[in-house]
Amino acid sequence: MKRIITLIITILFFVVAALLGLKNQQLVNINYLLAQSEMRLSTLLAIIFLIGFIASGAIAVLFYLKLKITNRQLLKMNKKHSKELNELRALPVKD
Repeated sequence: MKRIITLIITILFFVVAALLGLKNQQLVNINYLLAQSEMRLSTLLAIIFLIGFIASGAIAVLFYLKLKITNRQLLKMNKKHSKELNELRALPVKD
């Protein structure tokens, strides 16, 4: 269900970007640090949208990998503690 909602939201963002692109066909000047160019506003919007999408995806992947590493460490620690607990349960009780 979560993936379906995420997919729907992503599609909506792409539709909004496409609609903005269709409505903005003017030529704009873009000044870089070292150069200058002229392109349609719709193309500029598409490029910036794509860069933002890729950057947010990369950040999400980094957070996902961090969670996977933490999860692996916690599972390892849990296994160690379970083994230690089972060993302690096997010890005879002294009165």
